[in-house]
Amino acid sequence: MTSAGPYGSTGSRLYRRLVLALLGLVVAGLAWLTLGVSPVGAASSIQGELEAEVEIRSAITFRLDAPWTGPPPSRVSILFGLPQGAVTRRGRATFELDDGRLTASHRWRPRGTLLPGAEIEYQFEVRGADGTAHTTTGTVVYIDPELSWQTQSEGLVDMWWYAGGDGLATDAVSGIRRGLTALEEDFGLELQRRTRLVFYADGDRMRADMGRGTRPWVGGVAAARFNLIVLYASEFEWGRSTLAATIAHELTHIAIEHAIGEPPRAIPTWLHEGLATVVESTVAERFSYEDIVNAAFEADRLISLRGLTGSFPVQSGGALLAYAQSNSFVKFIIDRWGESAITEILDAYRQGASQDRALRRAVGLNLNALEAEWLATLDQSDAEPTASAGSLFSAPAFALPLTSP
Repeated sequence: MTSAGPYGSTGSRLYRRLVLALLGLVVAGLAWLTLGVSPVGAASSIQGELEAEVEIRSAITFRLDAPWTGPPPSRVSILFGLPQGAVTRRGRATFELDDGRLTASHRWRPRGTLLPGAEIEYQFEVRGADGTAHTTTGTVVYIDPELSWQTQSEGLVDMWWYAGGDGLATDAVSGIRRGLTALEEDFGLELQRRTRLVFYADGDRMRADMGRGTRPWVGGVAAARFNLIVLYASEFEWGRSTLAATIAHELTHIAIEHAIGEPPRAIPTWLHEGLATVVESTVAERFSYEDIVNAAFEADRLISLRGLTGSFPVQSGGALLAYAQSNSFVKFIIDRWGESAITEILDAYRQGASQDRALRRAVGLNLNALEAEWLATLDQSDAEPTASAGSLFSAPAFALPLTSP
């Protein structure tokens, strides 16, 4: 397959850093995930040809072509959802029986956002006079078919890209290895399921493929429910350590959710992003978080840590400050109690503990007391954090706006 553009091209001199947006396990726009059906036991199997056609931004059409010698079936259905049976939906398929061949199809239009790179399993169910039969399970990747995708695997991570050549893959492998090494050695975290990492060289196209409602400043999505990361990797990022750091950051989010397991827990955003920025910094410095925090202190613009428990502010400055404070706070915990304290906090969440209970179990303090001690180390013990300003996302999400260095 071909790749667009030579690796290493500097492109535009207008430097723009990558936006990161992590959508939590519960994504409000993914309405199709809420429709569950019970697993169906197959009385018999159908040997036929399965096909799925992706119309990016529009629909997926599932098709079946199989030999059929019995009476006409009374109903043909399609069952589809995420791998390992995490989510299953049933739809009615149209079908025809002609000259001993059964053909069926179902066109699914997602009602909400379906992320590019998402993998979907599907099978047909045929009901007839003799009972119910099922096909084998097919798999389709919801990806833009007009792009010439290249693929490469590194451990449990499958990389997909269409521009940047082998050099982009080299940078990606570096971020994967260094990020996962830091996660495992320092915090005992690792990926537990195969995860797909999809790169777009065109941010506008990526956002269009994500679907309506994607904000214009979104430069990436990490969704653990899909085991998927989608990133905008501009030509400016090619050959630079910031891309590897970004990958390490996003893999941290996936590893945290894998460690927490099912059912999903409401991990505070300051912990998610604080740990992700700490891990990214083992690869490269993307932002000067310490300078950002110091500037906020001088301007009396601190954000309450309880205000960083949920979604981050949408505005550029507020979001970046939220990242910087999260980074500083998590580093404070690590410096005072060690990396094991982070592991203990996550383990407490995995067992269903609340935020204050998880913190007390790990360090003996609730969030308010811990915040006061953190402020004291910054010689800002008399400063009063304010509530985070600006509108917040209605669904669990983590976001950084586009900024210029």
